[in-house]
Amino acid sequence: MINLIKPVYAQIINPAIKNSATIVNQPGNYVNNVIQAIFTIFFIVALFYFIWHFIMSAYHMIASQGDPEKWKTAQKSILHSLIGIFLVFSIFAILKFAGTILNIDGLSNLKVTWPGFSP
Repeated sequence: MINLIKPVYAQIINPAIKNSATIVNQPGNYVNNVIQAIFTIFFIVALFYFIWHFIMSAYHMIASQGDPEKWKTAQKSILHSLIGIFLVFSIFAILKFAGTILNIDGLSNLKVTWPGFSP
């Protein structure tokens, strides 16, 4: 019998995960990189959220024009944004500590990195 169609084998490569082409056959490394990518995305979203709320709270402070109620609301908003970014860094430290104690490679090797696409 003549084969008119040759089978094509392909790998699905995720550009958000570094070295995903080389780690497809190593599920442990792949899971570690997925954990790293998820935390990086979470960290970046939280950072932008913090910056946005901090700037908007500062604007509301300036725009309060001496109204004590608006001033207190803006102060609370700044305090809440600072507490939020502190919690994000605390979660990072707790995850890294838990990964070290429980010997989980994906958590013990956790790093805060800025994402980039590499060929």
